[in-house]
Amino acid sequence: MAVARPLKLKAEVFRNRSLPSDNTGIARVWVDSGVYHLDSEFDYAIPTSLDSVIEIGVRIVVPFGNRECEAIVLSRAVIENQAGLKQIIKVLSAFPVATTESLHLIAEVSKRWAAHPYDVLRSAIPPRSAAVDKESVVSEKGPAPSRKLVRKYLQFPPAQDAYRLIAEYVAARGTAGSVLVLLPDSRSIERLREFISGATVLDSNLDKSERYRNYLKTMHERELVVLGTRSSVFAPLPDLAEIILVDDGSESYYEQRSPGWNARDVAALRSELGSISLTLMGYSPSAEVARLIEIGWIKYQPVKASLTVKSFQASSGELLPSGIFTPIRSALKKGPVLFVAPRKGYSQSILCTQCRNVSLCECGGKVLQRGVGRAIECSLCQKKQMDWRCAWCQSQKFFLMGRGSERFAQEIGRAFPGFTVTESSGEKILDSFLLDEGIVIATPGAIPKSSKGFSAVILLECERLFSQSDVRSQERARGILFSSAGTLAIGAELLLVISHSHPVISALSAWKPSLITSRELRDREEVGFPPFTRSLSLEIESGEAPALIRGLKSAQSSGRLPASTRILGPSQAASGKSRLLLLVPIDDGEELVSLIHEFQRKRSISKKTLAALRIDPYSLS
Repeated sequence: MAVARPLKLKAEVFRNRSLPSDNTGIARVWVDSGVYHLDSEFDYAIPTSLDSVIEIGVRIVVPFGNRECEAIVLSRAVIENQAGLKQIIKVLSAFPVATTESLHLIAEVSKRWAAHPYDVLRSAIPPRSAAVDKESVVSEKGPAPSRKLVRKYLQFPPAQDAYRLIAEYVAARGTAGSVLVLLPDSRSIERLREFISGATVLDSNLDKSERYRNYLKTMHERELVVLGTRSSVFAPLPDLAEIILVDDGSESYYEQRSPGWNARDVAALRSELGSISLTLMGYSPSAEVARLIEIGWIKYQPVKASLTVKSFQASSGELLPSGIFTPIRSALKKGPVLFVAPRKGYSQSILCTQCRNVSLCECGGKVLQRGVGRAIECSLCQKKQMDWRCAWCQSQKFFLMGRGSERFAQEIGRAFPGFTVTESSGEKILDSFLLDEGIVIATPGAIPKSSKGFSAVILLECERLFSQSDVRSQERARGILFSSAGTLAIGAELLLVISHSHPVISALSAWKPSLITSRELRDREEVGFPPFTRSLSLEIESGEAPALIRGLKSAQSSGRLPASTRILGPSQAASGKSRLLLLVPIDDGEELVSLIHEFQRKRSISKKTLAALRIDPYSLS
């Protein structure tokens, strides 16, 4: 027999959220709702008690549905009838954290990358520190700087310290407003700070209070030099006169979180919206910037320089061809020598010397050796094989394939005995090399600074850099070669293990990346790849992919999707989902983004999981 449950009465709580506020006005806000399609502006009544502190850029708390959410004030207005409007609950901080201009930039970025404004705002504005909010802030006043809009690319010369050149350029600007210098990473910021004193730093590696304090400083003080990583492109400097972006092709400028904007394109957008000068600096431009140089949107300012470049072609897969030993020994007598290895680690796989079988574990993973004297183990299950034998011929002799910097260090150390060998890669990155002699083995992203420059730089297995599978392999390899050459001492030689006929040799010798970038651009234009197209990557559950493709083709035939759109895929993504790649000429890009934005909104409204979306990603693969 069922037991009757006791009767419970519902208690209805009256919430005083719809009362008028004595016509103090309304605030128009973005709400951090966490719901993709609720990305519009919302109006809230301003209580009399908060009237004096509600201004543009202030963080507040508002009622939203059945909960309380953070919001940011976009504007204020006065309306006659506030009936039905909910009231602002409280102010989180009396300090504004954004300006009208910075909020407009965030709005444009969210539109271009099909995002909720708060997804961009979370990257643009650092987390609040209550302790800093208690400190006093005084805004400096002053006239807006006189702006002469210039957009240019300045190429670094070889055999000079790039960071010193950046500092000299910043100092030569005088005091015509603030300047924002964007760098790929914290390591680059620290190198530049050696030459610029008193700069304000915006970097996620700072502690929470210092980062928030420095951010507020950019809002209230003038004539600043600000050094920052990608998120600092949104810094709300009231007198910003110039943005300087260094090494624009770095993947570090691409935001990892959705929506995946990148600082280079945001800087270009900010330059257009605010008539702010934009200066790009580097050894070699990205494909996107090379196209802008071609069409004249950016003025290219090369340097007159030449370089001694020698190529040495490997005939049997050897690490160092025979002819390269003499110039290396000569360079070692003059100072430190840098070897640049294409990858870190010791080996990527093991090949049987007798039957040429690539060794696999029982689980199917490749077998490798992670270091000299270490046991052979599986790359997947980490099972160690103390007594390795080939599964096919039982031979115990093996050859290491896909050698990395650690293995190179071992082999090069044997080739040049008597010299100290120092490694810089992975988690062991040297900021500087202080010895006057010796050998440094480094991966491309871990090259240390030498006070007088290296007496020779050797690029190992160069053609591996150019033969990687993704679209950017040519661009990335070119950037590595030019930037590595930049670390040379005056009069030193660049030695390449590469085919004698490779076009990069003449480009390096003349110090003209345009000799190879124009060829790269024509190749990409011919196949309809970025930078001549906008690209969108969509990842969705495999069962939904066929319906999505049908829907896209239907939208194309009805004119809602540009007829020029190419739909590639589906392919298997690393997440296990199906991946579609959409490509469209630049002129039709806005129309494509708008349709995909609406597609995501409809999925959100129907409470479906959003497709993982990346617009103009770093890599198409």
